[in-house]
Amino acid sequence: ATENVLAIIGEGISAVNIANNWYGSLETFTGGKGYWLNAAADFDFTFNGTADGLARQAEQPPVREVPEAYSYVQTTKQAFYFVKSATIHGEPLDEEDLMIAYNGDVVVGSRYWNGEYTDIPAMGVDENEMSAGYSNPGDEITFRIYDASTGEFVEMEVEGESNWQDIGMFVIKLSDKILPTEVSLG
Repeated sequence: ATENVLAIIGEGISAVNIANNWYGSLETFTGGKGYWLNAAADFDFTFNGTADGLARQAEQPPVREVPEAYSYVQTTKQAFYFVKSATIHGEPLDEEDLMIAYNGDVVVGSRYWNGEYTDIPAMGVDENEMSAGYSNPGDEITFRIYDASTGEFVEMEVEGESNWQDIGMFVIKLSDKILPTEVSLG
């Protein structure tokens, strides 16, 4: 039945099933936490629990914390952008590079690069007053990378869907915006 499961979403963490391989920040289930399951077709699901009532004993490993200036408030509305690949000047990112999602000039999510299909959460507006400026359905999410090797922020071009929707799961590619160095008229 796992081939029917397309994605699983938790609070600020997710996993997506691509060709029967799982990618994203959700690596284990944590007892007492809730999860959304996105399925391609109906299937039977039964959970009988374990002797102590928890599905697993392992705790979710912590997602690497981002600097305060690029943090966000978890809301009840969220989407995830799975970055298949990201390059700056044709070079792939490294684990010290920070990917930041914006709605206008408001940070709505961020994640350190951790390889192919790194998931970036993007929060939406909910009842929490701290979510002012966060995403609404149809808002275009933009991305910047903090390039740790140069200490610079790089505006990124998005290949794939970047319009936000609640519980959206998007696979994208990011590359730096290449500005022309020479212009001529003929």
